[in-house]
Amino acid sequence: MIAVKARDIEELGVLIPAIVDRLAGATGMTHSQAYRMRLAAEEITTNIVTHGYGGRGGTIDIEPGYDDAWVWVRIEDDAPEFDPSAYDVASRLAMDPGWAPLGGFGLFLALSSVDSLEHVRAGGRNRNLLKIRRGGGTDEEIVRTGRR
Repeated sequence: MIAVKARDIEELGVLIPAIVDRLAGATGMTHSQAYRMRLAAEEITTNIVTHGYGGRGGTIDIEPGYDDAWVWVRIEDDAPEFDPSAYDVASRLAMDPGWAPLGGFGLFLALSSVDSLEHVRAGGRNRNLLKIRRGGGTDEEIVRTGRR
């Protein structure tokens, strides 16, 4: 695991792209897959810093990995329990855009960017696993066939 002292979002803005770029290089992820993984990881870690740690800082552990079927980024933190996979954006989407408060769509972006987001609370930690299926062809083939 890569332990990151999450003092601010700017540090994560450098670290997350570097982790995903190395993962993409090692696994042959398409540009689209790498973009979606980066977006999801940035949204989850930003929410941990902003809401979980309330800007006070805390540790976020990040571990990239892969096997024959999946590419993943595991993100663990010590913030209060929160399951992003249970977030329901329906009420947000139903609000009049002119009256809705700002924000609230980051988790929607994260959830819709990956093929799987798994959450468990264990040992006093949130453990989020962001997964994207390997393979699927080039970005052009994916666009042409409608697959992600």
